[in-house]
Amino acid sequence: MRKKRDVQEALKVLDLGGKIRELRMRRGYTLKEVSQMTGFSTALLSQIENNVVSPPISTLWKIAEALGVKIGYFFQESPQESIDYALVRKGKGKPTARRETYPNLSFYSLAFGKMDRKMDPYLVEFDRDENCNRAISHEGEEFIYVLEGSLKIHLGDKVIELREGDSIYYDSRVSHCVEGKKGTKFLAVVLKVD
Repeated sequence: MRKKRDVQEALKVLDLGGKIRELRMRRGYTLKEVSQMTGFSTALLSQIENNVVSPPISTLWKIAEALGVKIGYFFQESPQESIDYALVRKGKGKPTARRETYPNLSFYSLAFGKMDRKMDPYLVEFDRDENCNRAISHEGEEFIYVLEGSLKIHLGDKVIELREGDSIYYDSRVSHCVEGKKGTKFLAVVLKVD
């Protein structure tokens, strides 16, 4: 079991109170305004901000909600707020593991910096020839735009060929998979469903 001093030291390093105060001030809120939004007394909020009191998760959750961030914001070494956009420069897409579904394709996320996004855009490239061995289905919708080469999409009982410049938008609940030759590149946008 951890000693009380170790826990206090960890909390001191985490500096929850300092992060809360900094964010509150950046938002232009007074302690009284945050008190009204959360239902906590200004005295308690002041003690939390000064690291006199360590807030339980439920309290921290309400404070995060009032300040417009997710609770995880307070546990980051260098807290970063969610921004309204994700900028990914050419060739800088983040490799994403999706090998369990398509072992011969490389997926590069084009929006990895944006929190709470409703879509997942990917640049996808065939590393090797890919046959449609296993169709999948899931909630949501998808959009594919062929950038280089050609591919076939198996959509339910249909096989649709797409060439460079072609696109398709479909309901992901319909069984689907793609096949194509090494070097084919396409943009895939998947609408996330919560």
